Amino acid sequence: MAPVDPMDFSPYRLGQQHDPISLDHSRDVRQACLALVSQAQRNVILMSRHLDARLFNTSEFATAVRNFVLGSRYARMRILVQDPGPAIQSGHRLIELSQRLSSFIEIRIPERQFASYNRAFLVVDACGYLYREQADLYIAECSFADRKFSDELGHPFEEMWESSQTDPSLRRMLI
Repeated sequence: MAPVDPMDFSPYRLGQQHDPISLDHSRDVRQACLALVSQAQRNVILMSRHLDARLFNTSEFATAVRNFVLGSRYARMRILVQDPGPAIQSGHRLIELSQRLSSFIEIRIPERQFASYNRAFLVVDACGYLYREQADLYIAECSFADRKFSDELGHPFEEMWESSQTDPSLRRMLI
């Protein structure tokens, strides 16, 4: 069986594509996340259970995040991760970036009351999103221009963010 090429997101532009895209493979979810963050201008929010390495611990994604946050002094990326342990132990690129670029990238842990929250999503500039109903599955919906649903995802994120904590193990150790 020949390998299937990942979906091509190059025709999609943030703010211009309105039809949701259904995804069902990690390679396509990874490419959609990369395409969204590559087009970000001001704000990225990410909700994840473990900072899934397949999606977010690639050199391409780290480069896109770095380019985004260094592209504007107003750029900001906020990440909520339920369990950062596996990402910390593996030397996750996003954690390393957040330690070096802490003025732009912040990672927090939601309060215990949100421990059962099992959705994962990425929202870019309150416009484009990638949403997974079950955080541990690679079944997702993506849109490059849906402010309404992006806003619906942003509300629970903001609620969790306001009561979240910074995990000391996520901070950079200076020796």
